[in-house]
Amino acid sequence: MELGKEQKLTQLEKVLQSRTLQNSESLKAFLRYVVEKSVDDEAVLLKEYTIATEVFGRNSDYDPRIDSVVRVQAGRLRTKLQEYYTTEGKGDPIVIDLPKGHYHPVFVRAQAAGEGGPAADAALAPGAVASNGHDAAAAQAGEHAQAVERPAAGRGRAVTYLLAGLLLLFAAAAVALYASNRELHERLATTAAAAPGADPASGTEEFKAVWSQFVDDPQPALLVLSNPTVYRFINEADPDTLAARAIQLSPAQTRLLANAPEFKGQWAGGESPRLIPSLGMYTGMGEAIGLHRLTDLFRTANKNIQLKQSRQVSAADLKYRNVVLLGSIYVNEWTRRLPSVEKFSYTFAATIENRDPQPGEEREYKPQFDPQTGELTIDYALVTVKPNVSGEQAVMTLAGIFSEGTEAAAEFVTTRNHLATLGQHLRQLGGPNGPPKYYQALLKVGVENGTPTTIELLSLHALPEPTQ
Repeated sequence: MELGKEQKLTQLEKVLQSRTLQNSESLKAFLRYVVEKSVDDEAVLLKEYTIATEVFGRNSDYDPRIDSVVRVQAGRLRTKLQEYYTTEGKGDPIVIDLPKGHYHPVFVRAQAAGEGGPAADAALAPGAVASNGHDAAAAQAGEHAQAVERPAAGRGRAVTYLLAGLLLLFAAAAVALYASNRELHERLATTAAAAPGADPASGTEEFKAVWSQFVDDPQPALLVLSNPTVYRFINEADPDTLAARAIQLSPAQTRLLANAPEFKGQWAGGESPRLIPSLGMYTGMGEAIGLHRLTDLFRTANKNIQLKQSRQVSAADLKYRNVVLLGSIYVNEWTRRLPSVEKFSYTFAATIENRDPQPGEEREYKPQFDPQTGELTIDYALVTVKPNVSGEQAVMTLAGIFSEGTEAAAEFVTTRNHLATLGQHLRQLGGPNGPPKYYQALLKVGVENGTPTTIELLSLHALPEPTQ
């Protein structure tokens, strides 16, 4: 029997109110959107572009080839659904699934037949019945599976379950193949509409407003990657000079770190562990993802770049080059050492200070954390473009208070929809004189599970050009 609309919506609300999705507002919005469109017979709207614009706030010129937010969030949602149905939702009568290859939810009636199996397993069990009003083959397979009369016991029952399971697998495979082919055709059509071998964003006025001084320079821009100080367990291969700097851990600290996934395998037990600073070896995840985005952007503009870590950069490197700094004052020493002409600046209290608040602006911007888990939920970031040491080229700093904000700042200046927003505001700010050459943008970044999900431009100010 086909599941009714109310049954599906009731199960949706149960999942949305679960502890599994407690701190994942963007995933909740994603799941609610796809389920409600499905039960309202509006599955035609379940496309990557529509979800990006209506759920994740992307602009009308969203390009899935550049911005993968929907695919990334879909993967996270599938993981969360699996987690829910293997824990608090294992006894639910209905399973909501989002199969790979498309964004059409599938509803499965979990028929445990008194055996007490988890509801999540019922989606793959022989007695499960698929229910999706848009997938006729899956629905027919589900009806057939329900119509099969179960023998009391023995071989007949096993054969019946096997046949029903095979029918469901064939139906699911057909649905997935159809959806995959359709998405492939849509992607090919989108690609064919663009000029071969060129990113349309690189020729827009918005792109030029942000990147012209970097890509028009015949000399490659210098990208400076952050070098935060990371502590690691000391080991037998470390020399005595490093051991002398070691920090002794208390028993409680040892237990806390030894149980963390990041430290498993680093300490094998025995003598109480000690930590030593590891300098010049690591960078943040946000900085690494930002580097990837920037590399792609310069590649589309047919420009080479030079990469150095901040501990290896000298003042001479920054004197006659266009430079992009990744990371704030806490992790990138050159973000801290360059002369400051900005309105917004980082403080050593892990905040952003506003030296001259305008109407609607705060004097200080503080990151926010989940009170129960301690996870970062709101970060703030700055995109700053100012004169370099010589005053002839530019330095762009992309930096959040935390690494997640740095990743968001890099996304803001490399993806088409955000570039359009920034470029439009720069042209408005400059008026008839054109966009300002130097400026500072303040961003508010929503964060879930260490991933920036929303980026909001809070403030944009021109910076003074160097006096001759």
